[in-house]
Amino acid sequence: MPGHYPGRSQARETPDLVLVGVAARGLAAAARRAGLAPIVLDLFGDDDTRLLACEAIPIRRLGGLNFDPDDLFEQLGLHAAGELPVVLGTGFEQDPDMVERIGRQFRMVGNGRQTLAWLKEPIVFMRLLANLGVPHPAVFTGPAPAGMRTLEKRIGGSGGWHVQPAAVPRGPGWYVQEYVEGRTVSALFLGNGRDVRVIAFSEQWCEPAEDAPFRYGGAAGPIAIDSAIAREVTAALRTITAATSLFGLASADLMLLDDGGWTLLEVNPRPGATLDVFDREPLPPLLRLHLDACEGRLPDLDLLLPDDAGQAHAAAIFHAPAPFEVRLDPLPDYVADRPPQGTRIETGEPVCTVFGLGRNAEEARQQVSERTVSLWRALSRADRKAAE
Repeated sequence: MPGHYPGRSQARETPDLVLVGVAARGLAAAARRAGLAPIVLDLFGDDDTRLLACEAIPIRRLGGLNFDPDDLFEQLGLHAAGELPVVLGTGFEQDPDMVERIGRQFRMVGNGRQTLAWLKEPIVFMRLLANLGVPHPAVFTGPAPAGMRTLEKRIGGSGGWHVQPAAVPRGPGWYVQEYVEGRTVSALFLGNGRDVRVIAFSEQWCEPAEDAPFRYGGAAGPIAIDSAIAREVTAALRTITAATSLFGLASADLMLLDDGGWTLLEVNPRPGATLDVFDREPLPPLLRLHLDACEGRLPDLDLLLPDDAGQAHAAAIFHAPAPFEVRLDPLPDYVADRPPQGTRIETGEPVCTVFGLGRNAEEARQQVSERTVSLWRALSRADRKAAE
């Protein structure tokens, strides 16, 4: 996944929309399944994105995974200045000003600054949930009460890299959230500003690193949760959607508690990582549902349960256990976000996405684990052989 595109792909089709995100391969695959030809602006140079896009344009970085705004708006001006809709993926929750600017200058399809302010400003979000009667952990922009276990998080952060145990946030842009234990699940849903359709639930897990104990690992689904809790979550998301004017595909991260209750951790108002889990039969193309929901239309869909799906799918991020260069060609067909040959990847950096399937989410996750071990052995052997 690290690295820039070596060059710009040649447009061979008439594009239908522009996709923008830190890593937009999942969105590009969803566009193709929906019968759409995407222009993709992102930060990574994986081969899959280049093949899926009718045109792929690299955006310069400003440290870490941050867009260079000058380059981003120059490329949007070149490729989205007409009537092409612009769909945003990851990388914008922490910068509502940039989202507002995109919405003013281009035909952005999705949630704007005000919705982000409701959902991604932690104190505002906590007060909203309290007013709506939705269970949630406490958050603080200053020191947490003595004796309360808390985690420090970056406002608008994603991927879990920013989450650390702490009692006091380090400064502006950070907060601490009450730590709760339980089973981490995510609800994929659609909103039209008034109502919702909950599409499916997935289970999530962390892949801890020494400096990132809550780093996102992957997700598997569909899973079944208690039907009463599913109804409560749906009702809560309906009230949140109406209160915040949320549109399109979104996800809600929940904790199922040991005492049989649940609590809402956060809402991500954009298409996310579980596209890789759920954008497949028997569900219709999810990006098409996103575009429809942003125009106010919700599908007549029931919650996807394991028996309805027939099998479960898992998608996990493989992070490099040690430095290496990509010398394995071809990479297995069970991976995506393929880095170009010769890419140097450092310890802890994301390498690719690994897929798995099984009769249930547990089996799918187990297959991902086995495939990841096998992939690392093959990558290591190829790297050593190239160095001989």
